[in-house]
Amino acid sequence: MESSAERFVPKVHPASREVMADDPMTLCATPVAGDPDLLIRAVVQEYAWMGWNAEQIAALFRDPFYPMLHGLWRVLGEAGVRERIDAVFHRNGVFRFRSTVHEEPGEAAPELIQIGLGRPQEVRHGDGL
Repeated sequence: MESSAERFVPKVHPASREVMADDPMTLCATPVAGDPDLLIRAVVQEYAWMGWNAEQIAALFRDPFYPMLHGLWRVLGEAGVRERIDAVFHRNGVFRFRSTVHEEPGEAAPELIQIGLGRPQEVRHGDGL
């Protein structure tokens, strides 16, 4: 009987292994069984949390570069995809933010202004008592 160490391939971290010519390390989409509505909800939520609007997310479904989303768009049609996107937006909303850039002042102001709190010379403690 062989030991468990002999049955398994040794673990090597990708950063420490040698790059092979036939291993381009490109990501490949592989379809798996699952719930398409759950996938759509997850993708729409993720992009909505990043501030994307419904039109920007719908454009992902129309883009053949995203094969799974594009396949769902072909099966469900534009109206079906829009209906699901709108349902997620209705239930979860969308994260919105605004950034403001404050320009630096034109003239360089001194970074530190020393404020003195000393007493005037003519006033002494106990005077006027």
